Amino acid sequence: MKFKLHPAQIIPPVLGIITALLFNYWCMPAHTLRSPGLWFLILGSVAVALIAEAIIDYIVDESWVGTAVYGIVTALILVAMIVCNCFGSKMFNADQYQKLIEVTNGSFSEDIPTVEDTSKIAVVDLATAEKLGDRTVGGIKNATWYEVDDEYNLIIKNGQQYRISPLNYGGLFKYNKSKYFGIPAYVLVNTQTQKAEYVELDEAMKVSPSACFGQKLERVLRKQYPTLQFGTSYFEVDEQGNPYWITSVQTPSMGVWKAKLVTAVVITDAVTGESEMYEVDEVPKWVDHVYPLDYLMTLVNYNFKYVNGYWNFSQTGVNRTTYSYRTSGSSDTPAFAGYNSAITSDGQVVFFTGVTPANGAETNLGFILASPSTGVVKYYDCAGAEESSAQAAAEGLVQNLSYKATFPTILNVHGVETYFMALKDGAGLVQRYALCQVANYVNVVEATTLDEALIKYKQKLGMVEEETAPVVESSTVSGTV
Repeated sequence: MKFKLHPAQIIPPVLGIITALLFNYWCMPAHTLRSPGLWFLILGSVAVALIAEAIIDYIVDESWVGTAVYGIVTALILVAMIVCNCFGSKMFNADQYQKLIEVTNGSFSEDIPTVEDTSKIAVVDLATAEKLGDRTVGGIKNATWYEVDDEYNLIIKNGQQYRISPLNYGGLFKYNKSKYFGIPAYVLVNTQTQKAEYVELDEAMKVSPSACFGQKLERVLRKQYPTLQFGTSYFEVDEQGNPYWITSVQTPSMGVWKAKLVTAVVITDAVTGESEMYEVDEVPKWVDHVYPLDYLMTLVNYNFKYVNGYWNFSQTGVNRTTYSYRTSGSSDTPAFAGYNSAITSDGQVVFFTGVTPANGAETNLGFILASPSTGVVKYYDCAGAEESSAQAAAEGLVQNLSYKATFPTILNVHGVETYFMALKDGAGLVQRYALCQVANYVNVVEATTLDEALIKYKQKLGMVEEETAPVVESSTVSGTV
């Protein structure tokens, strides 16, 4: 029997190709079989063709051979995806997942500088930076076209600590109005002085994640590097203030597409869109964010979770970071951040978060410092109060004022591990500062200035004697006036 195709059967493959082209344009998967996005593109395209073929076979009363063929291909793709997923699953590779990152023991006294000058302490957290930075752009030309991004990453620029955030296009219609002008500036907030400044560029940025079509950062990267798989992109400036996008390149290390590791970085000029790729050990020194925070914390939690294998129902020896259980909170209550930033003795930005038992006890076994520039993670053994307990203790000192404590960062006060928190009012402005001993959160003080808080804290710990009013001797003098 001779098999003859119906003319309508050209429709399914055409629809499949159109689906693939649309999926490829909007989702921009890496063009490699090690990318799950490409597999979903293929699966979606074949599935659309299958549905179309089934409808045509039903209408024209064909033999359903085409439907069977598309069905078999769809099933084979699904089976292949399931097998690939199993090969790299944590169930069968727990030991390898546990070793994806090395967590070494650090020396607190060597790695964290002793507080000598309170003016060098970063007092501006992410939420405060947003409050300060958003107020700097109201007077710019065509301000309604742009919005300040809520990124505000901590960077080191010319030896000073800043939180930096770019301007974004305010949506498709505003992008169409402003794309020829570009993004004119970015915002810098000094984390020590709390000074926010609007930094206007000599030449406007044209490439941005908030742009559309050909100027969208993801599309620019995909055109230049079609086979690479990208992670998070960060906005940074070099020592001269030139704007760049820093994007990590992630390569699967297990199975087909599992356990992605950062192996390189692409630095994209935000003005011209030109990019250059660097291996992780060749990245320029001014770049502070090579390894994304979520990436580092994911690997650290694998290290803690699978210390005794996958089948560990009793959770023997299992810990977790306080970063790993951020809560959503209500609309007027900010989510539990679970981390903060700190500066090491060599002037590097690090992420700080506590390490707590997996059972959720309100105590910390220690804390970790993770470097976004080198990927080095160090653990510091220091049992004490969990960060939320320290926050509650600090808020208790000013409960009549209803101030809220920021998530702590870590300070070295003459060898004593100390939580530092800012106390903010309902408007989100810093009003006071608090210091709390990690090992014993009963030792907590607050004051209107950092210097005063540090003095009170040292007195609380008996490091210095409390100042007393001088005794003035008096005598009686008689005479005629």
